[in-house]
Amino acid sequence: MMENVLARGQRIARDAEQRKVHDVAQQLRAMFGSAAVEVEEARVLVRGRGIIKRWLIDPSLRFLAGGLK
Repeated sequence: MMENVLARGQRIARDAEQRKVHDVAQQLRAMFGSAAVEVEEARVLVRGRGIIKRWLIDPSLRFLAGGLK
């Protein structure tokens, strides 16, 4: 019975993590219209021209990932 409870808790945590990752990806897609935003398991990858420059200029981008903690 305890194994079932642990498995359910892990499944709920994994689902919550996936929802949060997809929320961050959606926010990034809204900010970087032309950039490619990809989700791989628990990672969000952003590719495109000018990403680093924009990240350095815009403080909201630097702290966007804080929502994942």
